[in-house]
Amino acid sequence: MVMTKEQMEERRRQLAVYDGDLEHARPGYNVGEGWYAILDDLVREFAEIDDLGFLSAHEKWGHLRVSYLYSGDRKEDVEVIVKHAADRCLVSCWYCGEPGQLKQERWWRVRCDEHWSAT
Repeated sequence: MVMTKEQMEERRRQLAVYDGDLEHARPGYNVGEGWYAILDDLVREFAEIDDLGFLSAHEKWGHLRVSYLYSGDRKEDVEVIVKHAADRCLVSCWYCGEPGQLKQERWWRVRCDEHWSAT
């Protein structure tokens, strides 16, 4: 079955987390556990802005990427929240959340000294 654009948009609205409910948001965390606390903070901050829905987060080239639904007039506030979370991820180990550095081994990742030496 092929979905229309309208059906796809409605499905995304249904899946988005608007109320800061971490239990429903965490399945969208496609990152290491070390970044979970950062994303928990982001989801809670998103809940403070009306009609802002968290969809998912993932890592690309060692950097945090966040997907969300929003069409309101506080876009700059949303971007500040996302940038703050992304900046925190750049200095937090993907695996444990301890202070880390962005480096490339096979892939770009942020890891603490312990997790860099474990590879």
